[in-house]
Amino acid sequence: MGQKTSKQKKDLTHLSDEEIERLTKNTTYTKQQIQDWHQGFIRDCPNGKLDKKKFLEVYKKFYPEGKAEKFCSQVFKAFDSDDNGYIDFVEFLIAVNITSHGDVREKLRLAFDMYDINKNGKLYS
Repeated sequence: MGQKTSKQKKDLTHLSDEEIERLTKNTTYTKQQIQDWHQGFIRDCPNGKLDKKKFLEVYKKFYPEGKAEKFCSQVFKAFDSDDNGYIDFVEFLIAVNITSHGDVREKLRLAFDMYDINKNGKLYS
């Protein structure tokens, strides 16, 4: 009946071993902390997709004293790297980690490490 696509759709509600490994390498969180964050993320976003409106709502829960609107718009744009209109859990946790831990240099290092796919000290678009 329907056409088959060459790519399988990823189940955004499931956290794979590869994603856990990526997050433990690119954030300051342990495996258990990542799993705990994931449970909360799925509770707030049952389909595994965090849109811009929901992102702002969730961010305000963690940083109620901050001016979240402008910041969240910029962060959302930066971490929605494929410009699909949502942030998945991996993108979300990396964003939270970068924006909430360490000084500016540490945040920049974590952001760079996330995008340095080949781990060769260079970024490619």
